[in-house]
Amino acid sequence: MRGRARKEDLFKIPNILCYIRILMVPFFVYLYLSEYYWQSAAVLIVASLTDIADGYIARHFHMITDWGKFIDPVADKLMQFSMLFVVAFRRPLVLILIVEYLLKEVILLVIGLMIYHKGFNLNGANWAGKLCTVVFDTVMFLLMFLPNISKSAVLFLISLVSVFLIIAFCSYLTAYIRLYKEQIKNQE
Repeated sequence: MRGRARKEDLFKIPNILCYIRILMVPFFVYLYLSEYYWQSAAVLIVASLTDIADGYIARHFHMITDWGKFIDPVADKLMQFSMLFVVAFRRPLVLILIVEYLLKEVILLVIGLMIYHKGFNLNGANWAGKLCTVVFDTVMFLLMFLPNISKSAVLFLISLVSVFLIIAFCSYLTAYIRLYKEQIKNQE
């Protein structure tokens, strides 16, 4: 069952790290589009470290909150979308990933909200989502910071991300369906 976000949870260290990650998004976009590539790469690395740190701190020091379960994926999605956005300027094929990414996120958000409204929620990311994130972030990093990659390599990398986005989508959709069936079974 779900809990409510509490005021005192807003300023727990893991959540503050999420806010910092969210604030890094416009800096990353500005630096990258201004062709400060090393600085934008540094921002991405710091953002990744805050993501790792917030999860570790939340679990290790028992600071997991409902607000954190909401804000952490929001910070992740904003950074991922910003990476897609900047890569699309140099590699138009990435527009395919933008459409796929948005469809995946919107569909899962709508289904997740429907299930949340009924009083249930998934408990964090699953293995497919974590693996997809690693592949996605690695490929975006390569596409952003290795400008001389061949067109065939770009196509392969974009296809790889596309496949992992589909796998993650199917995995989360399956989990939501299972959760929904549990909900109906519990109501009988």
